[in-house]
Amino acid sequence: MTEFDLFNFSAKGEEGIALREEEKMFRSIVERSSNIIIITGGDYHIKYITPSVKRLLGMKPEEALGKSLFDFIDPSKETSLKDFVASNNESLKDKLTEVCLRAEGDRTVFFDVTISNLLDHDKIGGLVISLHDITARKLAEEKLQKANHELDQFIYKTSHDLRAPLLSALGLVELAEKDPEKDEHNYLRMIKMSLNKLDNFIEDINSFYRNEKLAIRNERINFDEIVKDELNQLTNFYDTDNVKVNYNLNRISDLYSDSVRIKTILTNVISNALKYSDKGKEESFININIQVTPDECLIKVEDNGIGIRQQYMGNIFDIFYRADENAKGSGLGLYIVKDTIDKLGGQVQVFSEYGKGTTFTISVPNFLNVTHGNLNLVTKS
Repeated sequence: MTEFDLFNFSAKGEEGIALREEEKMFRSIVERSSNIIIITGGDYHIKYITPSVKRLLGMKPEEALGKSLFDFIDPSKETSLKDFVASNNESLKDKLTEVCLRAEGDRTVFFDVTISNLLDHDKIGGLVISLHDITARKLAEEKLQKANHELDQFIYKTSHDLRAPLLSALGLVELAEKDPEKDEHNYLRMIKMSLNKLDNFIEDINSFYRNEKLAIRNERINFDEIVKDELNQLTNFYDTDNVKVNYNLNRISDLYSDSVRIKTILTNVISNALKYSDKGKEESFININIQVTPDECLIKVEDNGIGIRQQYMGNIFDIFYRADENAKGSGLGLYIVKDTIDKLGGQVQVFSEYGKGTTFTISVPNFLNVTHGNLNLVTKS
């Protein structure tokens, strides 16, 4: 079978000479292309294929001529391709954007696909299919997916294995605390604080993992229960004897959002207020005000703690950022707060005056009118 003549210019004279020069140029461009370009007739048999098929698949062009396109591509693509040709529906191309072909040496080569239906074109009279080699990209993606999976397993196992002996040690400390006379120097209290600090750091890692990996849930939020539980937990980490916590919930609607993420936000912002309370003040306070409407939830956490110096304000949400070496905590808490709020499509503002206190104002959308279950949100960058 003769090779399909893609460049068939029949004009004569000066015009014909010019066209033949263009023919040479275009032939050179097409045949030197790094892509595989295929032309088939309406019966899907190959009429033309570029020499690049030899380099990419180890096949001579003449070996492909006259054969059916479906001898080479994944059979699962056959129906989509035929539907596209029959209807000329551009939206069907979405199902035809990628194929994999077996190459010489039992290799798999991945291609991006571009298809043009030129059956009605008087010179082409067929489908023009361009295959762009993306094998290197696909292998890199597979390698990255494998690395992500291994990292997920590492984080899960590491946090689990760290926490088991940690909780055992905390249990032993609590037993020893029942005989305080043998601990006149408060060593047990200091050990317990250090263990709680480590436990808090592990929980920060778990919160970061959950926020990055888990789908957003849509469920009714019970603020009274969340705030009560968090305050009870936080008394194990911080000295709250001199801190008065005021909690007020004003709602004209239930809030529907992700309870784990809402809890994560509240835990980190409240713990931050407790962590940096001002011991030099007669009475420290934390005011937690929550307002819920059908459209949004506004959370305001105000304290009269030590505050944040203005030169540090632009960095407080950076991962592992600590204003100075004596700063408490891991530097993960506020990063997790910002990242979690972004995941929910919300916003956060911080006002602070050094020596006087800090106010966090957080708004998150209410998913009251969204079908409950998992949500697919376009999050802010």
